[in-house]
Amino acid sequence: MTAAAIVCRLSTWIPPLLQAVACGCLAAVAVNAAEPADWPRFRGPSAAGAGGATRFPRTWTDRDWAWSADLPGQGHGSPVVWRGRVYTASADEAAGRRFVSCHAADDGRPLWQRDIPGPIEPHHAQNSSASGSVTVDGRGVYWVWATNELMRVEAFSHEGAAIWHADLGPFVSDHGFGSSAVTCGDLLIVPIEHDGPSAVVALDTKTGAERWRLPRETGRAAYSTPLVVDHPGAATAAPLVVLASMAHGLTGVDPASGRVLWERRCFSQRTVSSPVMVGPLVIGTCGEGGGDNTLVAVRPPAGGPAAGGPPPVAEIAYTLDRSVAPYVPTPVASGERLYLWGDKGIVTCVNAADGAVRWRGRVGGNFSASPVVVGGAVVNVSADGEVVVIADGEDFEVLGRASLGELCRSTPAVAAGRMFFRSAGRLHALDPVAVGE
Repeated sequence: MTAAAIVCRLSTWIPPLLQAVACGCLAAVAVNAAEPADWPRFRGPSAAGAGGATRFPRTWTDRDWAWSADLPGQGHGSPVVWRGRVYTASADEAAGRRFVSCHAADDGRPLWQRDIPGPIEPHHAQNSSASGSVTVDGRGVYWVWATNELMRVEAFSHEGAAIWHADLGPFVSDHGFGSSAVTCGDLLIVPIEHDGPSAVVALDTKTGAERWRLPRETGRAAYSTPLVVDHPGAATAAPLVVLASMAHGLTGVDPASGRVLWERRCFSQRTVSSPVMVGPLVIGTCGEGGGDNTLVAVRPPAGGPAAGGPPPVAEIAYTLDRSVAPYVPTPVASGERLYLWGDKGIVTCVNAADGAVRWRGRVGGNFSASPVVVGGAVVNVSADGEVVVIADGEDFEVLGRASLGELCRSTPAVAAGRMFFRSAGRLHALDPVAVGE
């Protein structure tokens, strides 16, 4: 991780006058990055799904939870963790209410809950009215929800006070809404890629004012969450926002200006999983419910567009077909290994550099959640709420299974030495194994 990326992330919670001091602490931050203290967005720091080396149980029962808490209504948004607090979103569709909730990470006690009234519309059976994940930084707590008539960003303080909201127009889709926003510095990046006139916008996290808007071609609604990483190969360290959609494929954007730096139109189907960066490659998938999926790995160019010229085209490093490419679950990497957790319960491990298959194994079940790598294991949760733990290694091995007891389409979070699971209506915390076990 370069200094620029760390500053970008630090600047989201350190007051501006202290950011210069933070630059002198970069080495310490980098050393501890393997054990995430916070999990501020979908799939955690750098959207890598990396939970560090802490070892968690391979199997457990309800008696082994550190705590469990009921949530108001139902939802599929993944939990996020910031400074000892767990944030989630949910909806009571019958009552026409959505909620953002905050629980204490140490014992699960509810700290606050904010009621968000608004219309409820039909959606895909595997979607919900609260499928986008909350995003957190030092300034506040942000959540996006949408209907065909209204897309709205809600911003709260860490104590639950409303700070601002932004109305961004409609989000037209027969399947409903499900993307998440992300922060970079003092910007909130919000994708509006739907079946109507599309765009990606950057809002000021302090005020909600629009800082830039990047128009996007209309295609099938996209559900990918933007990726914020270091620009690979750039002459000087700088953050990069990566977008994924059927209309544009994979796109690299300068977060300061919204200018397109590079693009590769490489998808023929809808994007639901989110882009990831593994080494010098950006990896994304597209697909459809019937399983006609494709994975594409591109190598972003080092430079941006020439003055007045079009953005350069990223080189395709390799592609993988429907036999291994997932549709909804986002891939996760561990060293040279890239894990592709298929929607139908087949896991494939490939070389991250060239896509060569190392092994395949069947775990069974149907999956919408994305896997995380933690403590020598890869962990994911089936739609039926079964937690499946496999070995992070050179051979396929199922290490254990556990049950959440209800529907789950939410990705686990790992922060401050605990793993957090969110089923449709409950939140759970799991402690690591004791030293020596």
